[in-house]
Amino acid sequence: MMFFLKILYPKNILKIIKNPNLVIISIKYILKRIFFDLIFLFKKKHKYKIIFLAGMPMSATTLVKNMFGYVPGYFTRYMPMPFDIEVNQDISQSAFRYCPSWSYTLVKTHLNPKQSNIDIIKKNKVEKVIVTYRDLRDVAIARYNRLLKFPKTRIEKDYFDYNTINKEDGLEHSILVVSREFPNWIFGWFDVAKKYKNFVHFCKFEDLIINRDIEFKKMLKFYDLNLTETEITKIVDRTKGKKSMEENLKNFQLLPLAYASNFRSGKIGSWKDEFTSSNKNTFKKKLGNTLIKLGYEKNLNW
Repeated sequence: MMFFLKILYPKNILKIIKNPNLVIISIKYILKRIFFDLIFLFKKKHKYKIIFLAGMPMSATTLVKNMFGYVPGYFTRYMPMPFDIEVNQDISQSAFRYCPSWSYTLVKTHLNPKQSNIDIIKKNKVEKVIVTYRDLRDVAIARYNRLLKFPKTRIEKDYFDYNTINKEDGLEHSILVVSREFPNWIFGWFDVAKKYKNFVHFCKFEDLIINRDIEFKKMLKFYDLNLTETEITKIVDRTKGKKSMEENLKNFQLLPLAYASNFRSGKIGSWKDEFTSSNKNTFKKKLGNTLIKLGYEKNLNW
């Protein structure tokens, strides 16, 4: 129902006229999901009902979601939540309203590792979680570049229009936001992994970009999913991100969530070209020790 409401938005009608194939893809996906939900009433296909992704923002969570979106049998679904819960990267019981207990679901989030959130997902049959993370220097760069082109609205958390200041100051602000939000997030997930054995699989962005097929195989093994080499190769090729971020975001509203993408470029070490000396000094003060704890540096001499 939500999809059909979206295509009636005035801003989406022009997109449909220019590229009707987007709507056809979505309708086919919905029909396929309905068909397999009926089949799975009588036939069990996978060991785990829900593939749950909880990625650090800007750490290729969308890429991982897209890869799992092509795993036969798993489908993304509408997950309604109160605005204040969703915008703060938390979760509610209502998010699982349209996840049938007999079928298979793919969920992509940036979920905070609060105990209340863990309790909710466990209550709803989430038995394993994949957590992606990234060098926080590149996170600050990616965040700045994303919001420079696609600013947040005034009601969103950490709203700031980077088009109103110069790049160095914009990166300073982005570094401060990252330092306030992200270390607690990733270390919180490390604590969750210690508390619940075999519950969390960590995937570093850099490993995923360099060895995508190897990292994807690790994630498939984590969920006891057996795909052929041919299937894995096809999925990796399909999700290489051949379109620009701008084009992906324009199509985002009209594609199934499983296939929709906002992936930018996947560059590693872009901070080396974009940080000024001032940016580096700020980062070392705010997040230098965090980089060392995460294994990205041995000291502050970078």
